[in-house]
Amino acid sequence: MKIFLPSRIGFCFGVINALQLAESELDKKEGPVYSLGELIHNPLVIEQLTKRGIKVISNFFSVNKGTVITRAHGVDPSLIEEGKKRGLKVIDATCPYVTKVQKIAKLLSQQFYQIVIIGSESHPEVRAVKANVSNHKIYVLSKPAQVEDLPRSEKIGVIVQTTELLDNFQNIVKNLVKRRGEIRVFNTICEVIRQRQMEVKRLAKKVQAMIIVGGHNSSNTYQLVKLCQSLKRKTYFVERKKDLNFDELKNFETIGIAGGTSTPGEIIQDIKKILEDKLN
Repeated sequence: MKIFLPSRIGFCFGVINALQLAESELDKKEGPVYSLGELIHNPLVIEQLTKRGIKVISNFFSVNKGTVITRAHGVDPSLIEEGKKRGLKVIDATCPYVTKVQKIAKLLSQQFYQIVIIGSESHPEVRAVKANVSNHKIYVLSKPAQVEDLPRSEKIGVIVQTTELLDNFQNIVKNLVKRRGEIRVFNTICEVIRQRQMEVKRLAKKVQAMIIVGGHNSSNTYQLVKLCQSLKRKTYFVERKKDLNFDELKNFETIGIAGGTSTPGEIIQDIKKILEDKLN
């Protein structure tokens, strides 16, 4: 069996920044440290942070002192203000790429565009973008066919969730540009994620099966799964080493392993070593 990895694995800048902020606050030992929602979408990392003392909260009802770190996906700005009013130290760990999407959404709202964001309506990043432009209606599209349900408008401004699959973004935009009127399109897919998608696409084309490692609640990791499946590759989506299906994996001669930007690189390397030891 031959096992291949893409040239880039491990955390992106936004994840590294959020984790460093959290660890720095823990090291200070100045009081309780909370994260407003899961800091990143990876259960193993969240477990490690929890063991170190971080508590995940969804609101401030039971918090009266300490430090609160916002999730990397962004949050409703009103929550940050509420935390400050309670006398809490609030640290904004929003990824810079996500902040850019929020700023563009505000600009489009000020210029009276009908705003369309391509992504998942239930994802924290999309919810945070909508909350940052709460005075303006935002339409969320996840499939090209949904363009037909969009109300007619002479001015449309398009942004995209930073973790969206590039092909899906392009297909939805193709349908949007068929409509009359002005359309402004901002490709706000994270550059690191776009490169990760391209590398995984190349890797999947040269192997018989792909193992994608990461949190099942991670959008950018799930997009890699969908990408591999669209190429008709047998694809396994695993969070931990114990999730590996050796009975099936032993039947392949070539396997690729990749992970999302919230997946620790050492976990991917561990899985590679386990496969090499177990199946060779």
